[in-house]
Amino acid sequence: MNPVELFIEVRCEEIPARFVAPAMEGFAAGLQKLLGSLLVGEITPYSTPRRLALAAQVLPGRAAVQKVITGMPLAQAKAADGSWSPAALGFAKKRGGDASALFEHDGFAAIRAVEGGESTANVVAAGLEALVLGIPFKKTMRWGSAPARFARPLHDVACLLDGARVDATVAGIATCAHSVGHWLLSPAPFLVSSAAGWVEALRERGVYAVRAERHGRVAGQLQAAADAAGLVLQADPSLLDEVVDLVESPRTVLGHFPEDLLRLPPRLLVESMKVNQRYFPLFHAGALSNAFLVVTNNPDGNPELIAQGNGRVLAARFHDAQFFYAEDRKRPLAVHAEKLAGTVWIRGLGNMAERQAEITAAAVRLSSSTGADPGALRRLGTVLKADLATLMVGEFPELQGHVGHLLAAAEGYADAVAIEEAWLPRYSGDQLPSTPEGTAFALAERMTLLSRCFSAEMEPKGSADPQGLRRAAVGLVALVLGLPGETGTLGELFAEAGVPLPATLTEFVVARLKAVLLAEGHPTDLVEAVMATGGSDLRSVAARVRGMAALPREELGAVRTTFRRVAGLGRDHGSAHYSLDLLQGHSEYQLHLAVHALPSADRGAAQMLEALRSLRPVVDRFFAPPEEGGVLVMCDDLPLRANRLGLLRAILDRFGGFADFTRLGGE
Repeated sequence: MNPVELFIEVRCEEIPARFVAPAMEGFAAGLQKLLGSLLVGEITPYSTPRRLALAAQVLPGRAAVQKVITGMPLAQAKAADGSWSPAALGFAKKRGGDASALFEHDGFAAIRAVEGGESTANVVAAGLEALVLGIPFKKTMRWGSAPARFARPLHDVACLLDGARVDATVAGIATCAHSVGHWLLSPAPFLVSSAAGWVEALRERGVYAVRAERHGRVAGQLQAAADAAGLVLQADPSLLDEVVDLVESPRTVLGHFPEDLLRLPPRLLVESMKVNQRYFPLFHAGALSNAFLVVTNNPDGNPELIAQGNGRVLAARFHDAQFFYAEDRKRPLAVHAEKLAGTVWIRGLGNMAERQAEITAAAVRLSSSTGADPGALRRLGTVLKADLATLMVGEFPELQGHVGHLLAAAEGYADAVAIEEAWLPRYSGDQLPSTPEGTAFALAERMTLLSRCFSAEMEPKGSADPQGLRRAAVGLVALVLGLPGETGTLGELFAEAGVPLPATLTEFVVARLKAVLLAEGHPTDLVEAVMATGGSDLRSVAARVRGMAALPREELGAVRTTFRRVAGLGRDHGSAHYSLDLLQGHSEYQLHLAVHALPSADRGAAQMLEALRSLRPVVDRFFAPPEEGGVLVMCDDLPLRANRLGLLRAILDRFGGFADFTRLGGE
């Protein structure tokens, strides 16, 4: 059977941008599960804020196959008189047959059944509603009187197989064979016969359904507009991705806000433009300008009116911020901090005043590892969370820490930047604190959060993570890897901070380290080879992975070969003890000398691997046939065998804390 195209488009009211990517992943996974072996090749996704679509090459149907299905043994299937027992008749009925369909097969009751034979159209029709309504969203809603739930009210579902409509219903809506263009430019319906034709027809009607194409248009328009204005657009991939999922027909407009508002803290202006309005700030000579770019979904709108309207919205928000900031500066941070006792941190885990004291105490204990000044930590710790009670943070929560830094600096607090740095890193790849005090606060922030939540059995379950514990653990990993000097294990670090470390938390943080190392691009087998040795010294694990990754892959392959030969016999031997008196022959003695010269497992990756590489010829001679100067490890002389296994075990023990080289891929 030749493949045909299946095309599904779900149209609805505008979906929030953050919902689109996970929805498309779930949509494609659901279709793959529904089709199974009917699917040929990859699924092609299309998405805009108002439509989610998939195209795939599929087989028209499954061939019918007759199979023999066995049930219970004949001893249970036959009555004493040789007739079929009630159990056998029940088995036949369940399979759609009766006594006449039963027969004996290899000592069992059996029945013949036909599997497959269904058409793809029937498979899709039967599973379409569950597929569409099963698209995952963080929040769903109902509309009208229907019980169905979706991110936004559904308009229609187009479903075509080989150009013909698949007859089905979704949430009471019959499938169709049409789509519509841009909701402002071309809302009239048009017929759909293929995915390629649909893409082209939408493009003619103002909709760019291929996300990569839309992404390119948005990025190109932004850069062109910035260049035309003689200003600089700073890269912001996450904001760009979000805006791409906000528009179907992007158009970029240059806007301005009153220049006098530039007296406000620059980060406040930038964060507000990005987070609240999804605008792109523009810079001149490294400083923020009063110009911004907005990407609209109205290509035919008047650009001057769009710029003026967005400028007024932004100016109003900034004037509010100007007022809040002035009001907040009228009171010392210590006065703001007095309100923290009335603010709940996490229900059941105390208030923000207690939280501030807990972080400060842990940070002071960590001063020896971070090089922080304990006195500075105690002084800053009294107002560490004070900005949470300010008007500014109440209106702009994304500025928590930054507002505290600004207000503390205005009051003359030394090292006030540490208040802001306590929040760093905010996401994977973000900058780390630049001061020892900021590092101590940042470590204490994450260690106490993770410890308290895991002790209260609030660890993340599935995709739910209301306290942001995965992000906190990734931040903790980044902070530990960035510490100067030696840090020891997680247990030692938590003990130094005076913070409990549940066993499940150790596993959780180590798993985040693995994710960080994989995100750096290190091969999975290499990361797993190092992490298989156990241990929770994050810096040591990362150093070993990075050191091994810097070596040519062929050298690691040679090391793997040597290690496997040694591990094959030595791994199950319980002791690394061996006696020099029982060594026989030159190859055995040379291996002993090589083992004696091996460095300890805490040395650098290059040195450890060089030592293992140098072992290869010695190990090869040891394993050579006796007539060629080697030894027979598994000889009949049990004391001699144990001595040779102890020698091999000594090699494994020396490298066992470095990596399990047998896990490396390749031959």
